[in-house]
Amino acid sequence: MAPEAFGDRQALEGLVERVVKASKADETEVLAAASDASLTRYTHNSAHESVNERNCQLSVRAVIGKQIGVAGTNRLDDAGIADVLRRAYESAKLNAEDPDFPGLPGPDGSVSEPVQVYDETTASATPEMRAAAVNDVVKIMRSNNLYGAGYVSTQSDTIAIANSKGVRRSHRSTDSAINIKAIGSDSSGYAEGYARRFDDLEPVKLAETAARKAVASKNPRALEPGAYTVILEPPAFREFLGYLSWIGFGAQPFEQGSSFMSGKLGQSIMGKNVTIRDDYLHPLCGGIPFDFEGVPRTKVGLVEGGVARDVVYDSYYAAKLRHANTGHALPAPNADGPMPLNIVVDPGTTAVEQMIKDIQHGVLVTRTWYIRLVDQKKTIITGMSRDGLFLIERGRVTKGLKNMRFNESIIGALGRCELAATLVRSESHVLPAAKIEGFHFSSGTEF
Repeated sequence: MAPEAFGDRQALEGLVERVVKASKADETEVLAAASDASLTRYTHNSAHESVNERNCQLSVRAVIGKQIGVAGTNRLDDAGIADVLRRAYESAKLNAEDPDFPGLPGPDGSVSEPVQVYDETTASATPEMRAAAVNDVVKIMRSNNLYGAGYVSTQSDTIAIANSKGVRRSHRSTDSAINIKAIGSDSSGYAEGYARRFDDLEPVKLAETAARKAVASKNPRALEPGAYTVILEPPAFREFLGYLSWIGFGAQPFEQGSSFMSGKLGQSIMGKNVTIRDDYLHPLCGGIPFDFEGVPRTKVGLVEGGVARDVVYDSYYAAKLRHANTGHALPAPNADGPMPLNIVVDPGTTAVEQMIKDIQHGVLVTRTWYIRLVDQKKTIITGMSRDGLFLIERGRVTKGLKNMRFNESIIGALGRCELAATLVRSESHVLPAAKIEGFHFSSGTEF
């Protein structure tokens, strides 16, 4: 593929077609993913790094009977293509047969709804455009005697998939993000933004939020460990939903019995006010309309009114468990099985401001990190707060708190939660803030 054709949709379609035809395996799947990613990083109120990576990764899955091999390369000349085909084929010959492998999926005539997630301004964003956004952030940090750190990123992606059974899919998209950490002498604040269009990022508004949190959390006090009413803002709540996607909303842990959904379909597992689905069409996010096998994605209701409804499937687990393929395969080789990538949590009816007014004694959590899984089936995790932990007293946010470690069951927390009325995007998820009763803080810190 010529350099000038990098990321061109038709060029990638031609590339995967050529590779499929050149394979001597019984079945062949070819995935080409081209990315043009740029990032401007800043710290101490100054941009210090501007980088760009343009890459096209070619992945070949070769099937010989029920033996499967996968190889990848970013060499797209004739020699590179011949080499990756050879390595995939030789890998398949060396691997043991998988008796449950149903073969690669073929075209079934279904068509995904189109997703408009490409923006030319974002695809062609310059370092100067990202630097201007950083400058907007820095002005606000300096006016509040704070240091700003974080990044602004823009990216365009093109993907094409073809297999020897006739599947042909391609898609292109753009994305942008801004990450803002406001740093004081003994406090910090945080805000983030994600948008398919760079012009929608709102750096000034987000910087003001991060700065306000850093100023409000100065001179933090310690909090006694215990159970508190908390409000998890979307960046914190997103971590919880991300873990659910990984450990339980896919067919692999469901079939293995390690998922909290195993044996629970049709039963209540969360509060009646909780509805969670995977929806690649949600306008705040917008995902790829097919999976990494080229199967059209479908919207899947995972939890409806607190009741466990379904998990997501790829071709392997759809055949093994005799379920419809929902189009949620990850790129091969994949040890985790199918997984939802576009989680949407339905909102409630109460504004966050009103939630705060309703709390006599509680905690506002901006963000979490260092999260680790303690018990997969019970969805127990442990982690820490960061960049803005606040005490709520008599309906008002009154002071900053030193960071706390927590231990909590995610589905337990979702059984005693109230969801805010406003949805926002955090990474690839769309969700509200969540008010949770009896949230367990296990220990404090000195910072």
